[in-house]
Amino acid sequence: MPSPPPPHDALFKACFGQPDLARSELTLLLPPAVQEHVDLGTLEVCPGSFVDEELRHGHTDLLYTARLRDGGRAFLYILYEHQSTFDRRMPLRLLKYMLRVWEQCERDQPGRKLPVVLPVVLHHGRGRWAAAPEFASVLEASPEWLAAVGPFQPLFRFVLDDLGPLTPEQLAARELHALARLVELALWAARSVSRLRAAAPHMQAILATLPRDARARLLLTQLYVYLLRDAAPEVEDREVRAILDQIAGPHGQEDIMNAGERLIEQGRAEGLERGADGLRAGIATAIVARSVALSEAGRARIASCSDIDTLTRWLGRAVTATSEAEVFASVGTP
Repeated sequence: MPSPPPPHDALFKACFGQPDLARSELTLLLPPAVQEHVDLGTLEVCPGSFVDEELRHGHTDLLYTARLRDGGRAFLYILYEHQSTFDRRMPLRLLKYMLRVWEQCERDQPGRKLPVVLPVVLHHGRGRWAAAPEFASVLEASPEWLAAVGPFQPLFRFVLDDLGPLTPEQLAARELHALARLVELALWAARSVSRLRAAAPHMQAILATLPRDARARLLLTQLYVYLLRDAAPEVEDREVRAILDQIAGPHGQEDIMNAGERLIEQGRAEGLERGADGLRAGIATAIVARSVALSEAGRARIASCSDIDTLTRWLGRAVTATSEAEVFASVGTP
């Protein structure tokens, strides 16, 4: 059985894989001159991914198609960049992915003119994107040399949504669908407990406006999975859980419980697939999901163990444990 997608991948696609949520993001980002030509009301998600396999831990992509108002069509390619640092080679990667889109078009409809591909990057590292959003930023060329050879180079720009330097107040006030604002606040806050604390009241306020329908609850469960798994790994698990309890409020505790159960199942799947490393990760995941406090000695004990049978037993107990002692109970203990 294939392992489940990473929480950041699953959250991004659960949100922006829905045309109305993606439409709110693109309406905010795309220049008016582009929107004059593209009918975003016809936005549809295309299957597949164009990101290199070895880079999928740091990049997630979505491809949409939309009709042009003059009767043609265009592709809008969104790459979600979730590394914590600026990626200087991103324009080169975008060019490779755009070529793959066109190659697929050529395979599907050989001989037909190719549609325009409009690249969009959503970045949420802690720092600001550190270069111009254009292919020229990766070229070693003076402005004069670039102007001379420009007609012979692929000098495209990409649309950049840089969440990193924004404040939680600015994110909460964006003209986006409420679910998309909630997800962007979660992306901005992940892996930093100070950011998570700052974002929490804004996320709580947005949640209070949302209907408790099936779509919202599914997305919220995925959001809690993401934050439980990826939020500030250096922070005590109970502190992260307390912040999530504040965000969810009394009516959202079931969603957090569902997220915990999903994390436990993911931990089991990863452990079975990846051996000792996966089992260790699965134990940590299950403990976070159960909101069990784990001492430094307990963490060291897990990290130093390489015996598959022992790790498997600890994982089985972590799924239902209410204390560290239950996880490390001796072999003869039921």
